[in-house]
Amino acid sequence: MPKYTNTLPKWVVRFNPFSHFCYVEFISLIFRLGVILAIFSFIWGILKFGFVLLRGGVPMSYPLSLAFKTVQYLLIADVAIIFCTNNPNGNLSTSITTGLILLMYFIGKVQNMQFKAMMSIQIQGRALTEGVKPKMALEFGIVALAMAVFGFLLWKPEFAENAISSWFYKNIIDIEDTPIFGFIFKVVGFFFTIGMLLRMFNALSMIFSGRAFGRNRDNDDRPQNGNNNRQDNHFDDYEEVE
Repeated sequence: MPKYTNTLPKWVVRFNPFSHFCYVEFISLIFRLGVILAIFSFIWGILKFGFVLLRGGVPMSYPLSLAFKTVQYLLIADVAIIFCTNNPNGNLSTSITTGLILLMYFIGKVQNMQFKAMMSIQIQGRALTEGVKPKMALEFGIVALAMAVFGFLLWKPEFAENAISSWFYKNIIDIEDTPIFGFIFKVVGFFFTIGMLLRMFNALSMIFSGRAFGRNRDNDDRPQNGNNNRQDNHFDDYEEVE
């Protein structure tokens, strides 16, 4: 009986998302990516603070802040691709998972911005008067642009290597390797992992429960409509019916 040999090319076997991926590696990937995102935000915050000081402490306008955010998200996508290429256990499945984690990270930041705007309106009791309201269409457009760049660099990773992204990635690794700062950012990465897992669990629970498709919303509307009909058909003794 002839012995079975795998004749598939290596890149085809490598394409299998379950061939070199497990739950431990998945959690480890979220943790490492959380550390990298935390250190990147730290470096970006210092650069942004220095830019504000150069402008004499004048707050940035919304268009300028939007431009900074666009550059920030594009650099995050670029650094994430470099992280995937330098990962010794990296394959296509880890790169796709990294893209999904980045997408949830970007959407979470937009949702936090929207939540802060809503809380500010509720606390003040009126519409925002200071500054410009964040435009959600533009915010999600930046997220879509960053994910499109991530997909392109995933297809052509040679374009990810440039002076700016390489500088960010080198400094991120150097800070991660330091004893004190590395420990602090690893703690941040731990909480990032917990938050991301909870967000994924909530998303899956919404999908399996049907709330993501509006099933419970339809059920909740029915009794309300019934109560409205009862209220419309109910008249008090003193109410005049024409």
